[in-house]
Amino acid sequence: MGKKIIGMLIYANPDHYPPTVNAIHLLSEHFDVVLIGRNQELPDREYPSNVKIYRLGKYTTVKEREQASAKAKFWEYINFVGQARDLLKDVSLIYAYDTFAYTVTYLCQLSLPQRVPIVYQSHETSEHLAPLTSLSGWTHRAERTWINKAVVTVFPDKDRAVFFQKVTKIKKEPIIVPNFPLKCVFNLPEDWVMVIKKRWEFITFFYRGSISNASAMQEIVTAASLLNKNLNIKFVGFITTDNAEKLGNWVEHLKMSTKFSYLGTLPYKDLQAPTLLATIGFALYKNISFDRVACVTACNKIYEYAACGVPVIVSNFPNYQEYLINESWIRFADPDDPQSIASAVQDILSDFGKYEEMCLAARQAFEERYNYESAFSPLLCKIKDLVNSR
Repeated sequence: MGKKIIGMLIYANPDHYPPTVNAIHLLSEHFDVVLIGRNQELPDREYPSNVKIYRLGKYTTVKEREQASAKAKFWEYINFVGQARDLLKDVSLIYAYDTFAYTVTYLCQLSLPQRVPIVYQSHETSEHLAPLTSLSGWTHRAERTWINKAVVTVFPDKDRAVFFQKVTKIKKEPIIVPNFPLKCVFNLPEDWVMVIKKRWEFITFFYRGSISNASAMQEIVTAASLLNKNLNIKFVGFITTDNAEKLGNWVEHLKMSTKFSYLGTLPYKDLQAPTLLATIGFALYKNISFDRVACVTACNKIYEYAACGVPVIVSNFPNYQEYLINESWIRFADPDDPQSIASAVQDILSDFGKYEEMCLAARQAFEERYNYESAFSPLLCKIKDLVNSR
């Protein structure tokens, strides 16, 4: 008798969401998986052999989909529901990521041969509902109306879960599964401690993730310009045309062009090499929206730096300080203040012995506490019980 099947839905490219990919890898050790996502951007992940991947719809880029009309978005969504329903007929549980996928799941359930448990994980939480005439506005309202159809709800951050409980009539306490990296992905070379010396000799400021004003892109460069050090700044990740122009102009204004490099967007598997060579990692968010503040365990880059043994500078928000205050490899800074960022850098680089200890502590913290295997374990046990009880 074969393994039972879990259906996993995300109304996006699953390759772009490390927590989704991590969960798929861990679940595939116990179940066969039907993974359903949208056909946008090119695939850049490898999945276990017992994961069947369906990328639905006509291939487009994210930008092309954003520019589509409201009518086109609704029709695409309706077609997605119809195709997903046919692919979910034999599953024993559905794991839905994001609001769009949860609404798809509920609609599919209405016509499936039998009702199956639904696990719903929210990646993002919005303070404001979009107009009902938009697909986003409709799905968010549907989510709040149908939320109690989920057997389990999951959030990557405690503050997001608390907010969600306030704006919905959810009956069950959500489970928190932080966006930590997988141990099996972040394997360091045997001589990685030697890399620490290279980092000290060739100082590199490193940022990975979406690049914008919200991620303190200009403030990081400004902070570097305030330091009397021979250093490099490397950014990697998605950036809009407007922000790229703004950042480029700022780099030139500060005469930092010879020290700054934009590496473009890289597949997840290719991010580890430049991260490993980084002297300091940055995970600064500005207080411009709720989801940026409620991000201390939802910000996967913090813990990806830790997995590579890289000290990190994070925003000095109270919830960040409460959660990470005892981590010796973390420094806090005001994301709006370049001098605050520069001071945090100077503290990290004040002594090589202390720096080396921070690097070792970061990797140890990842191995012991901040990995997805341990974070996902309680939910995995719950899913096993739900599937096996059927």
